[in-house]
Amino acid sequence: MTGVARGESKQVSQEMELRKSGNSSPTTIQQLPKEKVSEKFDTNEKVAESYYDDMDADTFYYHIWGGQDIHVGLYNDPVEKDIIRDASRRTVYYMTGLLEKSGLLKPGAIGMDLGAGYGGTARYLAEKFGVRVDCLNISDSQNARNRQMTEAAGLTQLVSVVYGSFQDIPAPDNSYDFLWSSDAIDHAPDKAQVFREVARVLKPGGIFIFTDLMKADDVPASELGPVLERIKLPDMGSVKLYRSLAANNGLKEYAVYQKPEALVNHYWRVKLELEKQKDEISKFCSVAFQERMKQGLDHWVNAGKAGKLNWAIMMFQKP
Repeated sequence: MTGVARGESKQVSQEMELRKSGNSSPTTIQQLPKEKVSEKFDTNEKVAESYYDDMDADTFYYHIWGGQDIHVGLYNDPVEKDIIRDASRRTVYYMTGLLEKSGLLKPGAIGMDLGAGYGGTARYLAEKFGVRVDCLNISDSQNARNRQMTEAAGLTQLVSVVYGSFQDIPAPDNSYDFLWSSDAIDHAPDKAQVFREVARVLKPGGIFIFTDLMKADDVPASELGPVLERIKLPDMGSVKLYRSLAANNGLKEYAVYQKPEALVNHYWRVKLELEKQKDEISKFCSVAFQERMKQGLDHWVNAGKAGKLNWAIMMFQKP
Protein backbone atom coordinates (compact mmCIF):
# COMPACT_ATOMS: atom_id res chain seq x y z
CA MET A 1 0.00 0.00 0.00
CA THR A 2 1.12 3.53 -0.69
CA GLY A 3 -0.52 5.14 2.34
CA VAL A 4 -1.44 8.82 2.16
CA ALA A 5 0.01 10.67 -0.80
CA ARG A 6 2.44 13.47 0.05
CA GLY A 7 0.04 16.10 -1.17
CA GLU A 8 -2.61 14.76 1.21
CA SER A 9 -0.49 14.41 4.34
CA LYS A 10 -1.03 18.03 5.33
CA GLN A 11 -4.78 17.60 4.79
CA VAL A 12 -4.80 14.56 7.09
CA SER A 13 -3.02 16.53 9.82
CA GLN A 14 -5.38 19.46 9.42
CA GLU A 15 -8.43 17.19 9.52
CA MET A 16 -7.24 15.45 12.69
CA GLU A 17 -6.46 18.80 14.37
CA LEU A 18 -9.87 20.11 13.35
CA ARG A 19 -11.57 17.11 14.92
CA LYS A 20 -9.45 17.31 18.07
CA SER A 21 -10.48 20.95 18.44
CA GLY A 22 -14.14 19.94 18.45
CA ASN A 23 -14.93 21.85 15.26
CA SER A 24 -15.43 18.83 13.03
CA SER A 25 -18.81 17.70 11.77
CA PRO A 26 -20.94 15.83 14.35
CA THR A 27 -21.01 12.04 14.35
CA THR A 28 -23.55 10.50 11.99
CA ILE A 29 -24.44 7.53 14.17
CA GLN A 30 -26.99 7.88 16.95
CA GLN A 31 -26.64 6.14 20.31
CA LEU A 32 -30.09 5.20 21.48
CA PRO A 33 -30.74 3.99 25.06
CA LYS A 34 -29.50 0.42 25.37
CA GLU A 35 -32.88 -0.94 26.43
CA LYS A 36 -34.48 0.60 23.33
CA VAL A 37 -31.85 -1.06 21.13
CA SER A 38 -31.77 -4.48 22.74
CA GLU A 39 -35.56 -4.87 22.89
CA LYS A 40 -35.49 -5.15 19.07
CA PHE A 41 -32.89 -7.94 19.06
CA ASP A 42 -34.03 -11.31 17.81
CA THR A 43 -33.02 -14.53 19.55
CA ASN A 44 -29.86 -15.01 17.50
CA GLU A 45 -28.64 -11.48 18.23
CA LYS A 46 -29.19 -12.02 21.94
CA VAL A 47 -27.21 -15.28 21.75
CA ALA A 48 -24.32 -13.52 20.00
CA GLU A 49 -24.37 -10.68 22.53
CA SER A 50 -24.33 -13.09 25.45
CA TYR A 51 -21.52 -15.16 23.90
CA TYR A 52 -19.15 -12.26 23.26
CA ASP A 53 -19.89 -10.61 26.62
CA ASP A 54 -18.91 -13.81 28.44
CA MET A 55 -15.65 -13.27 30.34
CA ASP A 56 -14.03 -16.43 28.97
CA ALA A 57 -14.88 -15.48 25.39
CA ASP A 58 -13.85 -11.85 25.77
CA THR A 59 -10.44 -12.65 27.25
CA PHE A 60 -9.83 -15.50 24.80
CA TYR A 61 -10.58 -13.44 21.69
CA TYR A 62 -8.54 -10.50 22.91
CA HIS A 63 -5.48 -12.47 24.05
CA ILE A 64 -5.43 -15.36 21.57
CA TRP A 65 -7.64 -14.82 18.52
CA GLY A 66 -6.00 -11.66 17.26
CA GLY A 67 -5.89 -8.91 19.85
CA GLN A 68 -7.53 -5.78 18.49
CA ASP A 69 -8.25 -7.60 15.20
CA ILE A 70 -10.51 -10.59 15.89
CA HIS A 71 -11.01 -11.98 12.41
CA VAL A 72 -9.45 -14.46 9.98
CA GLY A 73 -5.83 -13.65 9.22
CA LEU A 74 -3.73 -13.92 6.09
CA TYR A 75 -0.80 -16.18 6.96
CA ASN A 76 2.71 -16.48 5.67
CA ASP A 77 4.27 -19.93 5.31
CA PRO A 78 4.95 -21.82 7.43
CA VAL A 79 1.58 -21.08 9.01
CA GLU A 80 2.49 -22.64 12.35
CA LYS A 81 5.31 -20.14 12.82
CA ASP A 82 3.36 -17.04 11.85
CA ILE A 83 1.91 -14.90 14.65
CA ILE A 84 -1.89 -14.75 14.83
CA ARG A 85 -2.02 -11.02 15.55
CA ASP A 86 0.30 -10.28 12.64
CA ALA A 87 -1.80 -12.39 10.28
CA SER A 88 -5.02 -10.72 11.45
CA ARG A 89 -3.51 -7.27 10.99
CA ARG A 90 -2.31 -8.34 7.53
CA THR A 91 -5.96 -8.80 6.56
CA VAL A 92 -6.65 -5.19 7.57
CA TYR A 93 -3.72 -3.99 5.47
CA TYR A 94 -4.85 -6.03 2.46
CA MET A 95 -8.43 -4.78 2.63
CA THR A 96 -7.26 -1.23 3.20
CA GLY A 97 -5.15 -1.43 0.06
CA LEU A 98 -8.20 -2.49 -1.93
CA LEU A 99 -10.37 0.27 -0.52
CA GLU A 100 -7.64 2.89 -0.93
CA LYS A 101 -7.55 2.25 -4.66
CA SER A 102 -11.20 3.31 -4.86
CA GLY A 103 -10.24 6.82 -3.76
CA LEU A 104 -12.64 6.82 -0.81
CA LEU A 105 -10.02 6.90 1.95
CA LYS A 106 -9.36 10.62 2.13
CA PRO A 107 -9.61 13.31 4.83
CA GLY A 108 -13.22 14.17 5.56
CA ALA A 109 -14.59 10.76 4.56
CA ILE A 110 -16.73 8.85 7.02
CA GLY A 111 -17.10 5.10 7.34
CA MET A 112 -18.67 2.53 9.61
CA ASP A 113 -17.36 -0.82 10.81
CA LEU A 114 -20.28 -3.23 11.22
CA GLY A 115 -19.54 -5.60 14.11
CA ALA A 116 -16.40 -3.66 14.97
CA GLY A 117 -15.16 -5.86 17.82
CA TYR A 118 -12.26 -4.10 19.54
CA GLY A 119 -12.01 -1.39 16.89
CA GLY A 120 -8.58 -2.17 15.47
CA THR A 121 -9.63 -1.41 11.89
CA ALA A 122 -11.31 1.88 12.81
CA ARG A 123 -8.26 3.17 14.66
CA TYR A 124 -5.93 2.14 11.84
CA LEU A 125 -8.01 3.89 9.17
CA ALA A 126 -8.50 7.00 11.32
CA GLU A 127 -4.83 7.35 12.17
CA LYS A 128 -3.52 6.59 8.67
CA PHE A 129 -6.02 8.50 6.53
CA GLY A 130 -7.73 11.00 8.83
CA VAL A 131 -11.14 9.49 8.11
CA ARG A 132 -13.86 9.24 10.72
CA VAL A 133 -15.13 5.75 11.56
CA ASP A 134 -18.20 4.78 13.57
CA CYS A 135 -17.95 1.40 15.28
CA LEU A 136 -21.27 -0.44 15.58
CA ASN A 137 -21.11 -3.50 17.81
CA ILE A 138 -23.38 -5.67 19.90
CA SER A 139 -21.01 -6.55 22.78
CA ASP A 140 -20.59 -4.25 25.78
CA SER A 141 -17.36 -6.00 26.75
CA GLN A 142 -15.79 -5.44 23.35
CA ASN A 143 -17.10 -1.88 23.19
CA ALA A 144 -15.50 -1.09 26.54
CA ARG A 145 -12.10 -2.33 25.33
CA ASN A 146 -12.59 -0.43 22.08
CA ARG A 147 -13.29 2.85 23.89
CA GLN A 148 -10.32 2.33 26.20
CA MET A 149 -7.88 1.66 23.34
CA THR A 150 -9.31 4.48 21.23
CA GLU A 151 -8.86 6.95 24.08
CA ALA A 152 -5.31 5.71 24.68
CA ALA A 153 -4.55 6.25 20.99
CA GLY A 154 -5.90 9.81 21.13
CA LEU A 155 -8.48 9.10 18.43
CA THR A 156 -11.79 9.79 20.20
CA GLN A 157 -12.57 12.67 17.82
CA LEU A 158 -12.31 10.34 14.83
CA VAL A 159 -13.59 7.02 16.19
CA SER A 160 -16.95 6.58 17.91
CA VAL A 161 -18.24 3.40 19.52
CA VAL A 162 -21.95 2.61 19.58
CA TYR A 163 -23.89 -0.33 20.94
CA GLY A 164 -26.26 -1.69 18.31
CA SER A 165 -27.09 -4.12 15.53
CA PHE A 166 -26.20 -3.91 11.86
CA GLN A 167 -29.70 -5.21 11.13
CA ASP A 168 -30.96 -1.80 12.34
CA ILE A 169 -28.21 0.77 11.75
CA PRO A 170 -28.93 3.92 13.79
CA ALA A 171 -27.96 6.41 11.08
CA PRO A 172 -29.78 8.41 8.38
CA ASP A 173 -29.93 7.39 4.72
CA ASN A 174 -26.88 8.16 2.56
CA SER A 175 -24.56 8.71 5.55
CA TYR A 176 -21.37 6.80 4.76
CA ASP A 177 -18.64 6.88 2.14
CA PHE A 178 -17.72 3.31 3.00
CA LEU A 179 -18.88 0.44 5.17
CA TRP A 180 -16.53 -2.25 6.47
CA SER A 181 -17.16 -5.56 8.20
CA SER A 182 -14.84 -8.37 9.23
CA ASP A 183 -16.31 -11.83 9.83
CA ALA A 184 -19.43 -10.50 11.53
CA ILE A 185 -22.36 -10.91 9.14
CA ASP A 186 -22.38 -14.67 9.76
CA HIS A 187 -24.02 -13.85 13.11
CA ALA A 188 -26.97 -12.12 11.42
CA PRO A 189 -29.96 -14.43 11.01
CA ASP A 190 -31.57 -12.02 8.51
CA LYS A 191 -28.77 -11.32 6.06
CA ALA A 192 -31.19 -9.76 3.59
CA GLN A 193 -31.97 -7.10 6.21
CA VAL A 194 -28.26 -6.39 6.62
CA PHE A 195 -27.95 -5.67 2.92
CA ARG A 196 -31.07 -3.49 2.96
CA GLU A 197 -29.50 -1.43 5.72
CA VAL A 198 -26.14 -1.29 3.94
CA ALA A 199 -27.78 0.01 0.77
CA ARG A 200 -29.76 2.54 2.78
CA VAL A 201 -26.89 4.17 4.70
CA LEU A 202 -24.25 4.13 1.95
CA LYS A 203 -23.84 7.31 -0.03
CA PRO A 204 -24.07 7.05 -3.83
CA GLY A 205 -20.65 5.86 -4.99
CA GLY A 206 -19.94 4.37 -1.56
CA ILE A 207 -18.44 0.91 -1.15
CA PHE A 208 -19.23 -1.95 1.22
CA ILE A 209 -16.09 -4.02 1.82
CA PHE A 210 -16.36 -7.07 4.02
CA THR A 211 -15.20 -10.56 4.83
CA ASP A 212 -17.34 -13.33 6.20
CA LEU A 213 -17.25 -16.91 7.39
CA MET A 214 -19.33 -18.67 4.75
CA LYS A 215 -20.33 -22.02 3.39
CA ALA A 216 -19.31 -22.95 -0.13
CA ASP A 217 -22.02 -22.23 -2.70
CA ASP A 218 -24.95 -24.66 -2.65
CA VAL A 219 -23.76 -26.68 0.37
CA PRO A 220 -26.92 -27.63 2.33
CA ALA A 221 -27.18 -26.73 5.99
CA SER A 222 -27.68 -30.41 6.78
CA GLU A 223 -23.99 -30.99 6.02
CA LEU A 224 -22.82 -28.30 8.44
CA GLY A 225 -24.38 -29.39 11.72
CA PRO A 226 -21.32 -29.11 14.03
CA VAL A 227 -20.20 -25.87 12.32
CA LEU A 228 -23.61 -24.24 12.71
CA GLU A 229 -23.83 -25.39 16.32
CA ARG A 230 -20.82 -23.22 17.18
CA ILE A 231 -22.43 -20.03 15.84
CA LYS A 232 -25.99 -21.01 16.87
CA LEU A 233 -27.52 -20.35 13.45
CA PRO A 234 -29.69 -22.44 11.12
CA ASP A 235 -27.55 -21.73 8.05
CA MET A 236 -24.63 -19.66 6.70
CA GLY A 237 -24.15 -17.09 3.99
CA SER A 238 -22.24 -17.77 0.78
CA VAL A 239 -20.64 -15.80 -2.02
CA LYS A 240 -23.62 -16.74 -4.20
CA LEU A 241 -26.10 -15.50 -1.58
CA TYR A 242 -24.28 -12.22 -0.97
CA ARG A 243 -24.01 -11.50 -4.69
CA SER A 244 -27.77 -12.04 -4.93
CA LEU A 245 -28.58 -9.87 -1.90
CA ALA A 246 -26.34 -7.10 -3.17
CA ALA A 247 -27.99 -7.15 -6.59
CA ASN A 248 -31.46 -7.19 -5.04
CA ASN A 249 -30.60 -3.97 -3.21
CA GLY A 250 -29.10 -2.19 -6.18
CA LEU A 251 -25.45 -2.70 -5.25
CA LYS A 252 -22.97 -3.42 -8.03
CA GLU A 253 -20.19 -5.97 -7.65
CA TYR A 254 -16.86 -4.17 -7.38
CA ALA A 255 -14.53 -7.08 -6.56
CA VAL A 256 -14.61 -10.54 -4.99
CA TYR A 257 -11.53 -12.41 -3.77
CA GLN A 258 -12.28 -15.94 -2.56
CA LYS A 259 -9.69 -17.37 -0.16
CA PRO A 260 -11.16 -20.47 1.55
CA GLU A 261 -7.69 -21.61 2.63
CA ALA A 262 -7.43 -18.53 4.88
CA LEU A 263 -10.27 -19.78 7.09
CA VAL A 264 -8.69 -23.23 7.46
CA ASN A 265 -5.27 -21.73 8.21
CA HIS A 266 -6.63 -19.37 10.84
CA TYR A 267 -8.77 -21.86 12.73
CA TRP A 268 -5.97 -24.44 12.66
CA ARG A 269 -3.45 -21.86 13.86
CA VAL A 270 -5.71 -20.72 16.72
CA LYS A 271 -6.18 -24.33 17.84
CA LEU A 272 -2.42 -24.86 17.74
CA GLU A 273 -1.96 -21.79 19.95
CA LEU A 274 -4.54 -23.10 22.39
CA GLU A 275 -2.60 -26.33 22.73
CA LYS A 276 0.79 -24.62 22.98
CA GLN A 277 -0.29 -22.14 25.65
CA LYS A 278 -2.74 -24.27 27.60
CA ASP A 279 -1.23 -23.51 31.00
CA GLU A 280 -1.02 -19.77 30.37
CA ILE A 281 -4.49 -19.59 28.85
CA SER A 282 -5.93 -21.44 31.83
CA LYS A 283 -5.11 -18.39 33.95
CA PHE A 284 -7.87 -16.41 32.24
CA CYS A 285 -10.08 -19.01 30.48
CA SER A 286 -11.79 -22.03 32.01
CA VAL A 287 -10.71 -25.48 30.90
CA ALA A 288 -14.30 -26.22 29.85
CA PHE A 289 -14.30 -23.19 27.54
CA GLN A 290 -10.98 -24.23 26.03
CA GLU A 291 -12.21 -27.75 25.32
CA ARG A 292 -15.39 -26.48 23.68
CA MET A 293 -13.35 -24.06 21.62
CA LYS A 294 -10.94 -26.77 20.43
CA GLN A 295 -13.80 -29.04 19.42
CA GLY A 296 -15.47 -26.19 17.55
CA LEU A 297 -12.25 -25.25 15.77
CA ASP A 298 -11.76 -28.87 14.72
CA HIS A 299 -15.22 -28.97 13.16
CA TRP A 300 -14.49 -25.83 11.15
CA VAL A 301 -11.07 -27.00 10.00
CA ASN A 302 -12.45 -30.36 8.90
CA ALA A 303 -15.39 -28.80 7.06
CA GLY A 304 -13.05 -26.33 5.41
CA LYS A 305 -10.68 -29.04 4.25
CA ALA A 306 -13.69 -30.92 2.85
CA GLY A 307 -14.52 -27.93 0.67
CA LYS A 308 -17.72 -27.08 2.51
CA LEU A 309 -16.66 -23.65 3.84
CA ASN A 310 -15.46 -20.46 2.25
CA TRP A 311 -13.99 -17.09 3.21
CA ALA A 312 -13.74 -14.13 0.93
CA ILE A 313 -13.12 -10.41 0.68
CA MET A 314 -16.10 -8.89 -1.11
CA MET A 315 -16.74 -5.36 -2.34
CA PHE A 316 -20.03 -3.90 -3.59
CA GLN A 317 -20.71 -0.32 -4.65
CA LYS A 318 -23.84 1.80 -4.49
CA PRO A 319 -24.36 3.51 -7.87
